[in-house]
Amino acid sequence: FFLLAKSTNSCGDVDKAQCILQEILGECHGIEDKLPSYYLKAAIQQSCGKGLDAYNTCLTVLSQLGEKIPQSFDITETKNIIEATSKMTRSISDANLLEMREMEEKLGITLKFFSLMATVSFFAKRDMHPFLVCRMVQLTMNQGICKYSILGFVQYAAMLCGNKMAKDIQSATRIGKAAMFCLKERFHSEDQLPRIYFTYYGMVAFHTEPLQSCVEMFGQGFNAGMSIGESGTAFLNALWQVRALFFAGEKLSALLEKIDIYVELAKQHKNDVTMINIYRDTISTLIDKGESTSAAANIATHDKLFDSEVNFFHKAIQSYWLGHNDRCQHYIGKMKEVTESPNTGRLNITILTFIHGLNTFQLLKKQNTSKLRTIPRAAISALQTLTSNSEWNFRNKVHLLEAESSSFNGRHQEAAASYAAAIASARSSRFIHEEGLACELAGFHHKKIGDLNSAYNFFNRAKRCYTEWGSRVKVESV
Repeated sequence: FFLLAKSTNSCGDVDKAQCILQEILGECHGIEDKLPSYYLKAAIQQSCGKGLDAYNTCLTVLSQLGEKIPQSFDITETKNIIEATSKMTRSISDANLLEMREMEEKLGITLKFFSLMATVSFFAKRDMHPFLVCRMVQLTMNQGICKYSILGFVQYAAMLCGNKMAKDIQSATRIGKAAMFCLKERFHSEDQLPRIYFTYYGMVAFHTEPLQSCVEMFGQGFNAGMSIGESGTAFLNALWQVRALFFAGEKLSALLEKIDIYVELAKQHKNDVTMINIYRDTISTLIDKGESTSAAANIATHDKLFDSEVNFFHKAIQSYWLGHNDRCQHYIGKMKEVTESPNTGRLNITILTFIHGLNTFQLLKKQNTSKLRTIPRAAISALQTLTSNSEWNFRNKVHLLEAESSSFNGRHQEAAASYAAAIASARSSRFIHEEGLACELAGFHHKKIGDLNSAYNFFNRAKRCYTEWGSRVKVESV
C-alpha cells in the first residue's frame, strides 16, 4: 500500500496518495511501521503549501521517538543554542566529516524527520528553525554521522549566513563546503540532493560562487526531486532557479517561458504556484508592464500575498526599475515592517539593499536629510563586506553605489571612474541588466555636468543592454 501511495504521488494524484496514507496510518499500530507513511504525508503537505500541517506531522513523530521539542524558542534560547553549536563545529573540515563514525540507524530516522521539519520551519515557523537545525548538528557531533546529517550541516551553514545572531560567513562557507564534499565522497545520497541543493546553493553558495553556477545546480535539484517523487522540494529548486536567473540578468522572455513550464508542471502535481507566479508578474512588468505578457492567475497571487514580505519585495523592485522612487521607498519600508530578520545573508535582501541605496540618491535630490544619507552608506558597507567573499556577484554593485555617491557629492572625476568600473564589472560577471543600469546612471551623471556627447553614448549603451535583457519598458524610458 505504501508503494502505491508513493507512486500515486509521483504521478501527481496527491489526493489519492493522501487517502492511501491515511488508511495505512489507521491500520498500523507501532510507530516503526508508520514512519515511512508519516514522512511521505509530511512531504506532500509541504508540497501543497500546508507548511504548518507538515511541521505538526513531524512534531508528532519526533515526540513519539523520544525527542522533546519546545512549542516556541525565544531570542535568549536561540542565542545560547547557536553559541553551543558553534563551539562544537569549530573543527569541522572535509577530513573530519569523512572520518566521523556512523550514526545508529534508529537515530538516523530521527534525523530524517528533523531534516524535513527544519526545512518546513524556515517558511512556516521561523522562530523554531535555529533550534531544529542546531539540534540536528548536535546529534551528529555527539552520536555520529548519517546521510541526513549533511542537510543539517548545510542548514546550519545557511543559518550562519542569514541569522543576525549567528552571522559568520567564513564559518558558514567552511561548514557548507565540508558537508558538500562529504555528500559527494561518502554518502552519494540521491534522495537528499533536492533539499541539500535548494539550501546550499540558495542560501550559502552565492556568498562565494558565481550566481550563474548556482542556477545550474538548482536545475539538478529540480530533476532529482522529480525523479524521486518529491515534487515539493523539486519546485523549491525551480523557484530559486528562477530567482537566481532573474538576479543574474537572464533574458526576460526566456525566463518567462521557463516559469510558464514550471507553473504547468506544478499544477499537474498540485503544488502551490503562488511564489513563482509573483516572479512572473515582476518579469512581465519589466518586459512591457504586463500589456501582452501578464497572466490572469496573478490576480489570485496578489490577493494571497498582499500583506507579505515577498509582495513588498517585488513591488519595491518593480517600482525602482519603472522609475517610481517614492513608491519604491514605500514598499521597502513596508517590507522592513514585516521581515523577521532583515540582513544581507539572504540574496533577496542583498539585492534590495543595493536597490535601496540607489533609490535613495534619487530621493536625496528632493529632500537631503541625514536619515536618508545613512542609507547609501550602509548599503555600500554591507556590499563591500560581501564583495570580500565574491567579487563576481557584488563588486559591480559597490562600484555603482560609489559612483552615485561621488556624483551626488560633486566629485565628478571619481564618479566617472566608478561608473566605468561598475560597467566593466557588470559586463565581466554577465549581469546585462546591471550593466545597462550603470550605463543609464552614467548617462544621467554626464548629462548633469553638461557632457552631452558622453551622456548620449552612455544612454545608447544602456539601450543596447536593456534590449538584450528584453525589457521594452527600459528601452523606451531611455
